[in-house]
Amino acid sequence: MLAAYWRLWDIRVSRIVFWSADRLSWDIHPISPAIAYLPGVSSPTILVTSLLVYLIIVAAGCRVLSDKTDTSVREPRWLRALVICHNILLIALSLYMFLGCISQAYQNGYTLWGNEYKQEETQLAHYIYLFYISKIYEFVDTFIMLLKKNLRQISFLHVYHHSTISFIWWMIARRAPGGDAYFSAALNSWVHVCMYTYYLLAIILGKSEKRRAKYLWWGRHLTQMQILQFVCNLCQAIFCATYSNYPKFLSNILLVYMLSLLVLFGHFYYLKHVASTKLKQKQK
Repeated sequence: MLAAYWRLWDIRVSRIVFWSADRLSWDIHPISPAIAYLPGVSSPTILVTSLLVYLIIVAAGCRVLSDKTDTSVREPRWLRALVICHNILLIALSLYMFLGCISQAYQNGYTLWGNEYKQEETQLAHYIYLFYISKIYEFVDTFIMLLKKNLRQISFLHVYHHSTISFIWWMIARRAPGGDAYFSAALNSWVHVCMYTYYLLAIILGKSEKRRAKYLWWGRHLTQMQILQFVCNLCQAIFCATYSNYPKFLSNILLVYMLSLLVLFGHFYYLKHVASTKLKQKQK
């Protein structure tokens, strides 16, 4: 019975997604044979279902929970252990994907940009697939924020980024899991190594201001690294849309997407690191 319902759901979701892609001139056909047999590639239904569940949980969680939390109450040990394990897993996974993409790019004789996708480069395709799947797993970031009642962290930027990036990488994994895609996957994986290391240190150090000032002084530079990543991706998108044989529609999507992230992250950086600093100086 459940299998029958799933097949019906799969047919409807696939029709909507493929019809929408055709209307937008997104050439997601044909599917790459390198990873077509893996779950969540040929059909968008697993991803779309995951996205719908994610958005429903986030909307319901934000409605139920209060913005005000009692900071005097310590987090449960199980939640602290969960956060530590989550961060360690993503540090290891991100490092693995970074090294894998870089090594495959070197073995395939890639230049920095302008690399055509080739179906025979199956090992790189598997790293790209793993990167795509990791974007679904990273929904756990938001679930942890809900469990910790850190609703202020669940901003439009946060939900927008998590929701959209997974769909973009589904298209990449389906159509061209290799070539110029290695650069974004490797760069983002390295940024995530640094980011989740920061989060891990934050949970280990606790709320001690002295220890945080000593070991987490580079938080501002982490945001700068993320913004630099988007600038590099934007430059790559412009280059590849003009000169590369990599599918043009993916480069064009990357270009528009990076512009949106630069605006949103730039606004976040200004509020957190510029405007707040000015306010503190005035208060002194």
